[in-house]
Amino acid sequence: MSTDYELSRIYAQGWNAALKLTPQQQAVLESHGVAALNPHLGDGRARDRWAEGFGRALGAAPRVPARSADAPGRRGNRG
Repeated sequence: MSTDYELSRIYAQGWNAALKLTPQQQAVLESHGVAALNPHLGDGRARDRWAEGFGRALGAAPRVPARSADAPGRRGNRG
C-alpha cells in the first residue's frame, strides 16, 4: 500500500514519462495503450495514479512540431 506522498511521486513519474516519450514508446502507446507503459503492476492505487499523471500530461503537453534544419529562422539559415 502506498502513502499519499508516494502516490504524489508516482503521479509525477507518470507525468514526466508522458513528456519524455520516445518514438518507440509512442508506438507502444498507440498500439497497446497506457497500461503497456505503466511500470506499476502490483499496487492498483499506484497504477491508477501513474496513469492519471501520464494522461493529464499528454493533455497538457504542447504539441510543437520538430523543425527541420532548413526551416527559416534557424541559426546559419539565411532564409
